[in-house]
Amino acid sequence: MAENLVLFETKKDVAWITFNNPEKLNCITRNNLLKIIQHLEEISKDESIRSVVFTGKGEKAFSAGMHVNEFNHLTPQKAYQLISELKRVCELIRTIPQVVIMAINGHCIGGAMEMAMAADIRVASKNAVFSMPEINLGIPSVLDSVLLQQHVGLSLAKEMLLTGEPVDVEKINQFGFINAVVELSELERTAEQYAQKISEKAFFTVKQQKELFETWQNTSLEYAIKDSMNQFALAFTTDTPQKKLDEFLANKKK
Repeated sequence: MAENLVLFETKKDVAWITFNNPEKLNCITRNNLLKIIQHLEEISKDESIRSVVFTGKGEKAFSAGMHVNEFNHLTPQKAYQLISELKRVCELIRTIPQVVIMAINGHCIGGAMEMAMAADIRVASKNAVFSMPEINLGIPSVLDSVLLQQHVGLSLAKEMLLTGEPVDVEKINQFGFINAVVELSELERTAEQYAQKISEKAFFTVKQQKELFETWQNTSLEYAIKDSMNQFALAFTTDTPQKKLDEFLANKKK
């Protein structure tokens, strides 16, 4: 069973990563992190894969985050190593050239929510619940929690991180954190629809746009604009813009 706590499957040009431990709310182990890192690194080199979808097995939870046993008797050195591995997962989610979609069913907690914050697109079932309960264990929320105030505003971010209390999908989505809220039965189909839209775009252009998001997030306004100009020019090293323009003009004449 331990070998199958995370399932990896490719359907057409979409890679699916499924947390597969519903009896324990799809909690994540360190071994799971290492496998996800390896899989995402392989995907990043495969242009035939256009999107990656994360989801959880069952109806109760996307993932309850890191298994609490992973925190037991940690030394500062081991704690740093563990959080570095989760950081690598979030980093890959943000930076691989494929679009990463989270299909969130039920509880999305702690490290799993950090992965969700790192993703490009989030769809959630109506029973989705979000929480960052690390403070209840005497641990601050870190990593992509940095992005929480951008996603939900400073007041709600402080409420979630300082109280550790859960927030339902309706409250968190007042700020547009979720791209689509759907019935549980429609969750996978909705994720697939987003993936299909991505498949229709040029791989290189999607890669450029994701790189720009990272630049905009991490640099000054002046540098971000200058890099945008460079990426604009770089797009014309391919034949994609001309092909798309020709298609547009041909359709306009019909």
